Parts: sequence; structure tokens; C-alpha cells
Amino acid sequence: MFIQFFIWGATGPVLSLYLKDCLGFSGAQVGLVLGLSGIGSIVSPTLMTFIADRIISSERLLCLLNALGGVFMLFFARQTEFYPTLLVYFIYCMVMHPAVPLINAITFHHAPTDRRKFGNIRVWGTLGWIAVAWVFSFLVMGDRSLSDNGASPLPLVLKISAVTSFIMAAYSLTIPVKKITSDGDYGKKRAFFPMEAFRVVFKPQVLAISLIAAALTIADKFYSLGTAPFLKQSGFAEKDIMPAMTLGQVPEIAAMGILGFLLKRWGPKAVLAIGVGIGIFRFAACAVGSSRALIYAGLSVHGLVYTFTMITAVICLDSFCGDRDRSGVHQLFAVLTGGIGGFLGNYAAGLTADRFTDSSGFVNYGAYWSVPLALSVIILGSVFMLRNPEQNAL
Repeated sequence: MFIQFFIWGATGPVLSLYLKDCLGFSGAQVGLVLGLSGIGSIVSPTLMTFIADRIISSERLLCLLNALGGVFMLFFARQTEFYPTLLVYFIYCMVMHPAVPLINAITFHHAPTDRRKFGNIRVWGTLGWIAVAWVFSFLVMGDRSLSDNGASPLPLVLKISAVTSFIMAAYSLTIPVKKITSDGDYGKKRAFFPMEAFRVVFKPQVLAISLIAAALTIADKFYSLGTAPFLKQSGFAEKDIMPAMTLGQVPEIAAMGILGFLLKRWGPKAVLAIGVGIGIFRFAACAVGSSRALIYAGLSVHGLVYTFTMITAVICLDSFCGDRDRSGVHQLFAVLTGGIGGFLGNYAAGLTADRFTDSSGFVNYGAYWSVPLALSVIILGSVFMLRNPEQNAL
């Protein structure tokens, strides 16, 4: 978890800023690069549903994907034109987006039967995300001599991500392969079409949770795409942006630790509602943005939103899974969230940024943040209509 999220943490917070400032792309172009990657997140996880734990074990597939991801990230770091950048990043996302649902499935394969303990393992991903942000910002971003001609060192973060992918590929080889039990054994013939995974996803309760998670992803992409440029326009130094964006991960560490208790005490529906409510505050704080204190307040709750919404959704999802369908179900969940939700969210966020940008390049972020704010209010209403999963399933 630590290494895998170190990879994403290296690029996630500043990729939109890199595309906008270093490559000179417009808001719509940035949204298209990040949004089209969501199409890769539809195709690739769907393909992984047919492969993971059917043709190759999830543990060894994780190794292969990270090795390829490192190669394509190095290619991506060399691109300067829009269409080559778009193509290479699309391929990179085709390769790398199945990695997170894979590592979730691997964790549930090997973890104790109590799914509420998943947060105690997933918290190491949060620590990895924080670690790369702080190390890169203070050791690299502040030293312009590390980049050519004193230019922005942002391109270096792409190379850090690539190298970490190779490290993760090597580490994945040390993870023991969990054999699938009964008629799911690798040595026995299985049907090519993973019907069991599709049956689980299309259960009404699972589909409802997945659709809410997809809508949450759309709203969250406004945060992912808009926050770094928003902070720069608000007067933050470039080297301070990544650390500022990791403020939300600090309370996330505590939230991961108490998530199991909250799920047992209040149930997933209440925890989801709390997470969406905190997300509404996050967008409202950024929309007002009248002081740094208010901006910091909005940034600081981001990890609480992620833990109480997406991690809760993943735990609920897994409560419907067995060993045979687990990897496929998590991949299909990734299609709906990172794929469809990711594409719609990124592209909509890019178009929205352009819509509220004036001729001088100044963005009206009060109007920009009001869009995901309104969407989050609608999502909260949907959460109240959910039925709680059976508690003994968690």
C-alpha cells in the first residue's frame, strides 16, 4: 500500500499544474488528458476482470502492471505536445489504473476475515502519499538547480513516479500467491466470461453503492484538477502546494484507524453521509476562499471525505464478494468509479475551469467550486435512500 500510493502521490496532486504551467495546455486540454485516462480506466479494468485470478494471479499481475507503468511514465515525461501527451498518458492509465483495485483485492485475500480492519492496512497508502509530497517539495521543489536552466522541477516528479513503479514491480514478486479455493483453483478450467463478478455488481444494493461512488468520483475530480492551480492563483509558492494538499491526509490517518469502529457503531450508511457532508464543507470553504485559514480548513478535511466515502464503499462492496469473484468485482467497481466517473469528472472540471476563466487567465474559483458543491448536495440525498448492508457481513 505504501509503495503503490507513493507512485500516485508523486503525480496526483500536481499533474494538472504540470500540464497547465510546464506544457502550456488549456483547461479543456488538461481536462481531456486527465479525463480521457478515465476511458482507459473503463477498458483496462474490464479486461483485468477476465484475467486476474483466472489466467494469472492478482499478485503477479500487479508486478507486470507496475513494470509497464514505469516504462510508460518515462515516455510520458518526455512529451511536450498535446496529442502525444494525450496518447501516452492514456496508455499509462490503461496499464496502471487496475493496480489499485488489484491491491485492494489482494489485501482482502490475505487480510483477516473482519473487513473493518481494512482501514488499518489502507492507511499505509495514505502515509505513502504524504511521504512523496513532503520529500519532493522540500528536497526538490525548493532547489531550482536540480532542473534544467533553473526551470520548474515539476517534470522530476514524473521520473520519481516511474522509478517507484519499478520498485513496486520488484516488491510484488515477494507477495505470496493466494490460491483460489474449491472450483476456483488455478489448475481447474474456468469459464472465460466472469459471470459471477457481474452478478455481484448488478445486485441492486451493490449497484447503488457503486453509482454513488461514481458520482463522488466526479465531484472529487474537480478537487484533483482544480486545487493546485487554485492554490497557485491564491498566492501559494509552487514548492508549498504539495505539502498543503497533504494536510488532508493527516486526519485521514486517524480516520482509517477509527473507521472500523464507526462502521460497527453507526453502520456504512451513516458513515457515508458524514463523509459526503464533510465534502460539502470542503467545497464550500474553497468556494469562499476569503482567507488562507479557510482554504487550509477545506484542504484539511479531504482525507476524511475519502476515508468515509470511498473506503467505506470498498468495504461494503467486498462484503458481497467471495474468493472466486473478488478481483473481478473490484475491477468492475473501478470501471464505474475511476473509469466512467473519472472521465466525466475530469473533463467536466476542465470545461468548468475554462468557462470561468477570463481573458487575462484569472479563474473565478468561487463559481468553479460551486459546481461540485451542488453535486455533493445531490449525492447526500441519494445516500439517505440507501439500505445498510447486513452488519455481520462486515
